[in-house]
Amino acid sequence: MKKILLAVLGVLFFTSWCWAQNYYAFVQVQIKNDRGTTFLMNTITKTSDPETCEHILSPVRQLKDMYPIRTECLAGREWEDLLGGLFADQPASTAYISYVDPNGYETRINTKVIAGSNSSAPGLPVDPSIKDTMLWAEAMIKALNKGGIKNARIIYPRKK
Repeated sequence: MKKILLAVLGVLFFTSWCWAQNYYAFVQVQIKNDRGTTFLMNTITKTSDPETCEHILSPVRQLKDMYPIRTECLAGREWEDLLGGLFADQPASTAYISYVDPNGYETRINTKVIAGSNSSAPGLPVDPSIKDTMLWAEAMIKALNKGGIKNARIIYPRKK
């Protein structure tokens, strides 16, 4: 009987370990500059459970009256597949910032720009120019350093 009980517990443990998934606290802030260009800054923090994900998003949601903000807890195989490269610090189509926040959560930040009416994809988020991205990334690193985050680094884009 003990062997059966241990086998069942082992299977349950192994199954729960195999099916463990991450949750991603996603924050998107829309920023318009003086020239009328609209930027989307995306912050994604990896957590191990939905409660922590919601806890991270809660204070951000209070800013919705001040800024156009979108927040969401993301989970599931599709998000693991989509975000796995970012959290492995693999190069993407554009530069992004990688750091561990003061609570020990891995966080990634990137920026997109809303394509103008003369674009092939008007109104959709696209990668900004490499020059604009690098200016943004350097400014973000400085801001993160001032905020006490000393491990932030730029992950440069993959070569085309």
